[in-house]
Amino acid sequence: MPESSLPVLTVHVRAVPEAVVVAAEGDLDLGSAPVLRARAEAALESRPAALVLDLGGVGFCGSAGLQVVAELVAATEAAGVPFALVTDRRAVLRALRLTRLDTTLALHPTLTGARAWLRERA
Repeated sequence: MPESSLPVLTVHVRAVPEAVVVAAEGDLDLGSAPVLRARAEAALESRPAALVLDLGGVGFCGSAGLQVVAELVAATEAAGVPFALVTDRRAVLRALRLTRLDTTLALHPTLTGARAWLRERA
């Protein structure tokens, strides 16, 4: 398979005072979703005060990416960990709304907004 056809998704994990932030950039599809799943699950295993999934850098979100989001909603709920999703990207928002996932999580257009929401919950 030529390198240009490989899925490209970069995932960074960092801690902020309110949460662990898992930030993804690129396309979130069948080929790249396992990367996000593994990094987010590892972050959740550390028992953070909260988990923020930042998809502000994601240009495409396919059904496999939506599955990861749904899994994180369930996992954070089961663990009692507040969860917020950050994005202002039209393609991601549209997919979340079409699947009604937007009704199951705290959705914020910016990381600053998500962090403020978490501080208000504390």
